[in-house]
Amino acid sequence: MIRKLRLTTGLILACFVTLHLSNHALGLIALPVMEQALGWFVVFWHQPIATALLYGALATHFLLALWSLYCRTTLRMPLWEALQLLLGLSIPPLLMGHVIGTRLSSEWLAFTPSYETTIAIIWTIDNGVLRQTSLVVVLWLHLLIGLHYWQRLSSRYSRWLPLWQLLAALLPILSVLGFYRMGYQLGPIDLASRGARLTAEHPAAMAMLSELEDQLLSGYLAALTLVLLARYIRRLYLVNVGAVTVEHPIRGQFAARQGQTLLEALRSAKVPHSSVCGGRARCTTCRVRVVRGLDQLETAGPDELRALAGINADRNVRLACQLHLKDDLAIVPLIPPELGMMYVRKPGGVEGQEQQVTVLFIDLRDSTGLAEQRLPYDVVFILNQFFAEMSEVLHQTGGHYAQFIGDGLMALYGLESDYSTGCRQAILGAQQMLSRLQQLNQRLGSELEQPLRVGIGIHSGEAIVGTMGPPESPILSAIGDTINTAARIEAETKKHDVSLILSQETAQRSGVSLPESESKQIAIRGRSQLLDVVLIRAPDEIKG
Repeated sequence: MIRKLRLTTGLILACFVTLHLSNHALGLIALPVMEQALGWFVVFWHQPIATALLYGALATHFLLALWSLYCRTTLRMPLWEALQLLLGLSIPPLLMGHVIGTRLSSEWLAFTPSYETTIAIIWTIDNGVLRQTSLVVVLWLHLLIGLHYWQRLSSRYSRWLPLWQLLAALLPILSVLGFYRMGYQLGPIDLASRGARLTAEHPAAMAMLSELEDQLLSGYLAALTLVLLARYIRRLYLVNVGAVTVEHPIRGQFAARQGQTLLEALRSAKVPHSSVCGGRARCTTCRVRVVRGLDQLETAGPDELRALAGINADRNVRLACQLHLKDDLAIVPLIPPELGMMYVRKPGGVEGQEQQVTVLFIDLRDSTGLAEQRLPYDVVFILNQFFAEMSEVLHQTGGHYAQFIGDGLMALYGLESDYSTGCRQAILGAQQMLSRLQQLNQRLGSELEQPLRVGIGIHSGEAIVGTMGPPESPILSAIGDTINTAARIEAETKKHDVSLILSQETAQRSGVSLPESESKQIAIRGRSQLLDVVLIRAPDEIKG
């Protein structure tokens, strides 16, 4: 929840900053253009809801940053994390004067500061231009690091990385140049007179705003000091309570503090360890095998379990970034630290991201018998007719052909729609497939000793969706437990002598009317618990 809240508030602030800097860049055209764009900008962001959203996001993001700093049990971290942390802590002192001089002054002095007035104030106060320039650079770098390490595992982001880099470099440069051009265009005499006039017209308010900046800066430094002091007190407590011993195959034994994550302990001990996602359980490159002390560890959380399930990890495999130390243990790293991103991006591997999808497997029954009774070309003709009908259904119902499996195929729904729509489309797609099969059997009746029969299995949930396979012929497909379960559901259609079995998860999300009498629990190979499913024998049982 904290991670999602930090991301959401960060994206709100990133939107505001991007629009604001774009407005600055219009200074390269003309001041009236800047002022016109500012009017549109103010109309939106000065609305009560937008204001509450913006400043709520700013306060929440700042408090989460202090909480994150407190929660760290070590300040040893990769360079990019340290840089993002230092830049983030540098923003409030630089930002306070700007917020007070623009938003608070407009509220207290009952006027909306124009670009002309704002530029005049910045250029006439001590170090105003330097602070403004530093604010743009520091804020933008902090934003870029956050966005990059949020999206860097995404294949779409990597594919367009040169374009993002170009835009990321151009926007702050154009913004600063627009600000400087307006400053030089107005001239030092004009700027000084405007600044002096504003101070003379509102002396008490201007003095109050100046005092407020000092008070906010003191409050910020006090909060930061309290966090650092709390960290120090916690460290003394943990050291006095006791330490644990970690045994590493290369580093040997070293002491670590209780409560640290294993990744933090390795960093504190200066032991190189792979961690592509920065310790957020978004990848498995920090995984280790626990060879001693496994039973004393806390149970893995949902994020860790989901990540490990994606690689079908053994019980003694844990993520170093999520494993909190309580007792002595011995571990073996499973990914060499020098691989890192190379491991994630290696050719022929998987480039994808987590997504909720609906998976449909369809398999043609008794295809072996079909081949034994006919010439190869006749079999190919029938199979081509079958796959042509199934492919047409996928095209009409929003399905994506993901994999060809001999006499069957795998399809994905919900790639370009919401989760519930994908579930609904998959069920209606299966209904059409069964109807098309009936029509095909009528059309090929004279050539078939017995009608063609199929089994269809449908399941929904999270999967890794992306390009995968050999470098010469990658395909857009998916992997994960959801895919395996869907395939095993399809295999159950033969055992229960039905055409279609779909999971209750899919049925409930879809909103499609299905026969309640056919709901039951069945055992699925590889799953310890029974799975709730719905059995469908004929397409007319589905009421769209």
